Amino acid sequence: MIHILVVDDHPAVREGTKAILEAEPSVQVECLNPPYTVEEMKNFNFAPFDVILMDLNLGEINGMELSSTILSLHPTSKVILYTGYDVEDYFEEALQLGILGAVSKTESKEKLLDYIRHAINGEIVIPFQYFKCLLNERKSNPIEAEGYDQVFNEREKAILHEVEKGLTNQEIADHLHLSKRSIEYSLTSIFTKLDVSSRTEAVLIAKAKGIIE
Repeated sequence: MIHILVVDDHPAVREGTKAILEAEPSVQVECLNPPYTVEEMKNFNFAPFDVILMDLNLGEINGMELSSTILSLHPTSKVILYTGYDVEDYFEEALQLGILGAVSKTESKEKLLDYIRHAINGEIVIPFQYFKCLLNERKSNPIEAEGYDQVFNEREKAILHEVEKGLTNQEIADHLHLSKRSIEYSLTSIFTKLDVSSRTEAVLIAKAKGIIE
């Protein structure tokens, strides 16, 4: 029997996911309804679950931060981001935190179960386009080889637009419904790709290269 925990603040998503997954006889699903504070979540016992499907945007709590907290307390937990956003935008940060990737809420039951089984085995299922980006980054000059437009994902471009407005990391996080830590990770990646050391430089070069208008 596979025991799955679904953490999502939308009742329809929780119950829909539970119904879809439990159509499989070997699957049992429990749902957790935020909001809770991170401190309250520390008292929850995640150990019985083989996999945790974690929504990215939980209102007061960011799913990425909550996943990081869970993994710090229960390092053997298997967490998958379960989101309606473009999952490829979150793979790099998710993997850095120990999350076993991200899966879209629009995936079929078969694909979702396949992903869950891989996660239980400690395996990561990587979308083909994201894998291509990984290969490109191994080249000596990925930006020149692939072009700026292919190297920067949509989230990074959105962050650059917000940086151009002079917003702080926290303000950008609030606007894009992400954690402050997510913005910091993304800015580090942006600086590395552009070979710059400041927000001003990043915006100037991004505009000069046509990454943002």
